[in-house]
Formats: sequence, structure tokens, C-alpha cells
Amino acid sequence: MDIDNKKTVLILTAQFGAGHISAANAIKDYILEKDSSVNVIIENFITASIPRMNKPMVKLYENNTKYVPGLYNYYYYLKKSFDSKHDIAHKLYTPKLIEFILDVNPDVIISTFPLAAACVYNFKIKYPSINIPTLTVVTDVVDSLEWIYPDTSMYFVPSLEIKNRYVQKGINPESIKVTGVPINKKFCIENKTKESNKYKILLLGGGRGLFDIDEDFMYWIDEFIENNCNNIEIAIVTGKNKKLYNILKEKKPLNNIKVLGFVTDMHNLLKEYDLMITKPGGATLFEGILSQTPVVVKLPKVGQEIENARFIIDKGIGLVYTNDEDLKDIFNSIASNKFDSIFNFMKCNMKSFKNTIENESIGDSILKLINNK
Repeated sequence: MDIDNKKTVLILTAQFGAGHISAANAIKDYILEKDSSVNVIIENFITASIPRMNKPMVKLYENNTKYVPGLYNYYYYLKKSFDSKHDIAHKLYTPKLIEFILDVNPDVIISTFPLAAACVYNFKIKYPSINIPTLTVVTDVVDSLEWIYPDTSMYFVPSLEIKNRYVQKGINPESIKVTGVPINKKFCIENKTKESNKYKILLLGGGRGLFDIDEDFMYWIDEFIENNCNNIEIAIVTGKNKKLYNILKEKKPLNNIKVLGFVTDMHNLLKEYDLMITKPGGATLFEGILSQTPVVVKLPKVGQEIENARFIIDKGIGLVYTNDEDLKDIFNSIASNKFDSIFNFMKCNMKSFKNTIENESIGDSILKLINNK
């Protein structure tokens, strides 16, 4: 292809959790698989507008979701039903981001974070004569209006139910594709089978290693495994939480649990392991779905994670527990023959749901937007 005709896709994302960035990277892979000549640029929308705001905003998000979830949820559910174009929070980032967009001059703009989509909407209002198709990727199982902006060319949503809810809210059904949350294709495992009578379990805290269980419970699990090593095998992935890694590996080492730090081959781990005890992030759920690895999560306190947990229950793809005693009951069930029927039920439901999403169409859909520009 002539370099002058080379197409550019700009993907705007954010560091508020790992799911937005992982979705951006997966979309890039889907595009390049279809057309390797496309120039795909992934950019944190805050870094592209006001770089000094990125760290404090990420810290604020983490502190609010951890320490004052009630306040976070108040605004989350307000935005869930609030007409997004009246929210002015994104005005701070818009001016510089518009300059960035003009400089890149993309053929398509994709947003994997709602505030980024808001800034793109502002760009289209300011420059109505510039015809750039826009696409928004909803990275949690939510139908919040904070993702919705006029004149968006296409939406990728996680499930058929979310599509139906958005149609009910007035969105053109032809502009919505049910792709699931975009995940690297390496996670896609067909006909995964359990290799032995032993359950192999991954305990995950996300990329930052922020677990929903405390250290004391990790040592309870370690003792439990000692007495049930013929039935259960566990590995803990601490991610970027070096402090926790050093505690569990050196200062007060676990005796019966494999401790891993930050890993770059999670897809390979999921090929080996049968079950995840993790956080209910949108990306994590769809990693589980594509790899046919059921999930166990603690009942969350944060808006979008609450809805993700409801999705887990409604689809029967995992278990949601409320406290340590509930999780102990799950471990006791896994150590006995009682868990087999539940495990098979969840895997069957994952396979059925996987057949309802069109993740393989992601690249084609984006290239169609470019070519129809």
C-alpha cells in the first residue's frame, strides 16, 4: 500500500484499572491481524491533554473506590442515568486533547474510557466539518449513559442484554455490536479440559496486586492446602505489588502455594489452571470466558464491579461470595466431590455465552468504518 494512503486509528484509553488499556491493546491486535499496514496509535487521553493530572487522578480513583466507595457510587449511578452530554467533568481535558487529535489526524477514533468518548464528542462539536468516524468500547458489563454520546458511529458492548438496554434508551441497534470486552486472542482456548482430579486455582489481584482477601486469609489457604494437597493446587499472582510478593516469598513465605510476581503470560497460566479467585473487572471476566476458566469473586462495593458481579450470577459463569466464611465454604466444597457439578455447570455456561459474542468481527468492523469514511 502507498504510504500516503496509510490509514491511522487512534485509540484513546486510560489507566483507571487495567481493563481499558488491555481492551485497547486487544483492538490493536485485531486490526493489525486484518490489515498490518494500518497505523494504530494507543494514547492515554489524560497524558495527551494534561500529563501532570494522570497520576493524581489515578490515585484519586484508587482511594475513592477503596476508602469511600459510597461517594464514588453516588456519582457513578448519577452518571448511569444522567444524560452524558450535560456532564462537564471532561471539559478540563478537551482543549489539549483536541490539539492532539488534530495533530494525529486519524481516520477513526476509538475510545475505551467514557471521559475520552466525551472529549471526542466535544471535538466533533467544535469541528463538525471533519468527518472522522468514532467508536466507543464499553469495558464493563454496564448500560451507563456515561458511555453514550451523539453521533458515535459504533459501539462495542459486552453482551446482548447490554445492547438491548441501550436500544431501549434510544441507540440505533445497527450501531451496536456485541463483541464482549475485547481481549487478546491468546486467551481463547477451545475445548479446555480439566487434566486431573486436582483443582488448580489461580489467586489474582489484578496487575497492581490489590486483592479482595487479606494476608491472614492467604495463610489460612496455605494451611488448608497442606491438608488437601491431593485435591487442590494454588498459585498467587501478586502483580506489581512487590511488597506483598516479598512477604509471601521471603519474609513470611507460604509453604504450599506457588507465589508469582508480575506475569506477562497470563493466557498460558489460564491454560493450566481450572479456576480463578479474582476481582470482578470487565477484562478479567472476559479472559475467564474466552479461556473457559470460571471465576470466584467477592461481592464488590464499587458501581461497575457490582454490575459485573451481577453478570457473573445471571450468566452462571462463576461464584460471588460475601465474606471469608463464604470463601472457606467454597474451598471445602472444592476439596470434596461436591464442587464438580458446579464447576461443570459454570464451564458449560461460559461456552454458551461465548457463542453469543462476535469478538472475531472486531477488526472487520473497524476497517469497515475506515473504508466507509
